Amino acid sequence: MSTSAETGKEDGLYKTSSQTASSQCEHSRRISSNMCKLLLSLFVLCLAGALAAPADNHPTSPPVAILESGNEKNQDGSYHFFYQNEDGTHREETAVVQNAGTEDEHLSITGSYSYFDADGKENVVNYKADNHGFVPEGNSILPQISLSAKQASELQPVPDSDYKQPPRF
Repeated sequence: MSTSAETGKEDGLYKTSSQTASSQCEHSRRISSNMCKLLLSLFVLCLAGALAAPADNHPTSPPVAILESGNEKNQDGSYHFFYQNEDGTHREETAVVQNAGTEDEHLSITGSYSYFDADGKENVVNYKADNHGFVPEGNSILPQISLSAKQASELQPVPDSDYKQPPRF
């Protein structure tokens, strides 16, 4: 038989346990509530920042119509393409296979393009590219660059006796 003192003690322990569990639940609820408030605040701040940011700093220009274009690809790898736009810009390029079927097979490419700068001045660039390099020439290319590229392309490469070209598939 238990005495009232023991029952009180047990009740006290039980109440203390219950109160502790209740207090822990209340503490968890407050933390959970505070976490929700914090997450909601962060979401609102991010949303406000996204809405306040400028959508586009660059004005959009209307699309430019292509007046004329063409494209030809050949079995040997050579090709030719061109296009002319209504704003006066154009590009054209032709590639021819050189030394077909040899270890020195490569494309010899010639081409040109033009565009108008912000001041309305037309810039025309002519170029060639082959196994010796790329050589651009034009009114928007510094003459020193064109000269250096041309000189470099005219140099005869020194053969590397240790290098073997990978097999062609």
